[in-house]
Amino acid sequence: MSLAIVQDLLVCYRQLENDKATERRKEVEKFKQTVQQLDQNSDSRHGKQLNWDGVFRYLQKYIQKEMESLRFAKPNVSASTQAYRQKKMQEISSLVKYFIRCANKRAPRLKCHELLNYVMDTMNDASSCAIYGDDCSSILLKDILSVRKYWCEISKEQSCNWLGKPHMVHTKYNLQHHCWAQGWRGA
Repeated sequence: MSLAIVQDLLVCYRQLENDKATERRKEVEKFKQTVQQLDQNSDSRHGKQLNWDGVFRYLQKYIQKEMESLRFAKPNVSASTQAYRQKKMQEISSLVKYFIRCANKRAPRLKCHELLNYVMDTMNDASSCAIYGDDCSSILLKDILSVRKYWCEISKEQSCNWLGKPHMVHTKYNLQHHCWAQGWRGA
């Protein structure tokens, strides 16, 4: 396994947004096959096969490399370069959300602690938080806290960790309203 797998998934993701219907159709078939294989591998829990958790780890490495390249990029550039960087950041963010939702669509396949670590690592880094903070709050609320299986896997220490962060105020507010709307108690 390598970062090439994540790159292939990124290419597939980009092709799904292609203007040509035939290209999108081809990629949908490739994507369905990949998803089925990842589901089977994740269900079987064989250590040497590529599964959702493995791809998520490589996706995190890809995001880290992209963030480093953006962090060390020249700050004074043309408007078109700035627009390209913005587009790239949005693309990365939507790829992460898309990946998590695909992985957990049929059942929660990703490990809760991996998702929480990703969210907290992103929120604890000032530059990452500025770029991806809202998306991480959305992932936390919609893709972690709304999954009943994950509730039991979140330790008190973990929940105190992210609820104690000042940048999570927006998430706490949304969580309270989400819990109230769902009829949950104690949130």
